[in-house]
Amino acid sequence: MVAEKYSTRSAGASGDYVKGAQETTKDQAAAAIAAFEITKQATIAALNEGRQVKGLQKSGKGGWLKGVVDVGGGRYAEGVGQAGPSYAAESGRFDSARASSASMPRGLKGSPQNLAKVAKVVSEQIRVKTGRA
Repeated sequence: MVAEKYSTRSAGASGDYVKGAQETTKDQAAAAIAAFEITKQATIAALNEGRQVKGLQKSGKGGWLKGVVDVGGGRYAEGVGQAGPSYAAESGRFDSARASSASMPRGLKGSPQNLAKVAKVVSEQIRVKTGRA
């Protein structure tokens, strides 16, 4: 009875959720930034106490798979689709880094030539990310 009521009421409250977010005067990003240290401490405490492992052991692979099948599968395409423009913008910042190794020769898997290509891309990414010339 309680679970059914919870599901029914929460499904009908999605409009209230959006409206509340649109009408709030609180800055959620600023609040999250202000809470960074306590979040970090709580996360470290949870890891040190093994709470993450206990939760994973409780749900197991079956719990994860149920979440993927029941919820994640339906949300995956929507989430990826919505993230497309942001992904393109962020990824595009590193196009020059990826292109920087295009003219370098390829070798067998794990070869010095391939590692040199990777090093070139990484050094270019660092340059782009930090704004160094």
